[in-house]
Order: sequence, then C-alpha cells, then structure tokens
Amino acid sequence: GVHVTLWSDLPCDVNSLRRQDVLSPANIRQVLLMDEITVDMDVLGRMDLLDFFKQECEQRGATIIYATHIFDGLEQWVTHIAYLEDGQLVRGGSRSILPQLNEGQKLLHVVEQWLRRERDDRRSKAAAAAANGSQQQTTVVPSRTPLMPNKHL
Repeated sequence: GVHVTLWSDLPCDVNSLRRQDVLSPANIRQVLLMDEITVDMDVLGRMDLLDFFKQECEQRGATIIYATHIFDGLEQWVTHIAYLEDGQLVRGGSRSILPQLNEGQKLLHVVEQWLRRERDDRRSKAAAAAANGSQQQTTVVPSRTPLMPNKHL
C-alpha cells in the first residue's frame, strides 16, 4: 500500500529539520503531505530544504504534495500542479500545462493571473446576483489551495 506521512507527524519541526529525522526507516514514505512548511523559514533554509526534498524524490521515487502560497523559486522544483477553486480542481497536470514557465515567466505571476481571474469572476457573479435582487449569499470564502506535487520519478 501507499504510506502517507503528514508533515506534522514527523518528529521534528521545520526550523530544526535534520536529514536523519526524515530519513529514518520509520519516516520513509511514498507520499509526504506538506502544508505551508516553509512559511517561517529564511530564503536559504527554504531553498536548501526544497533541494533536499527534490533529491529525496529522485532517489527514493517518493511524491511530495506541497501546499503553499509562496511561489518564489519553485519554477524548477515543481513537476505537477493542482489548482482548486471552491474545492474543485480547475487546473491540474504536469508542468507542461504551464508553458509560461518555459518562456521565463515566474510561477508567482502565473498563479497571480489565476487568482485575479478568480476574484474578478466572484465579483462579477456577486454583482449580477445583486442586480437581479437575489438574496443568495455572496460572501467570498477563501477555498483555493494550490498544490504542487513533486513527482521526480
């Protein structure tokens, strides 16, 4: 079967991560779920950690699912992407669905365009509902979660 480890299940915190903590036989998994694990890290620590995980994926055939809103420096790291809106997958697949990255555009700018489009669509729907006198709830509840599974197989 597939073994999944939630980042919070590892016996260390991100700031004191040691290779032996992740690589101990008890912690080796096929899938590692990481949600905002680098949010409090400095730039060098974050890049070193991502390089380490990329190497581990390549050597062990593991997959990392990395949920984040910090996209700086991920252009060469990400191999697949999933973008959800209202809990629904609206974009997903291998890096090839993002030809902009091959043209030198930053992942941050690609995702920013998606987010702006999503926000504008929500505003348009809310305005249309208001114009029609709809009593429908139009409160925007953030539900998007860009996920970047790193599958270096």
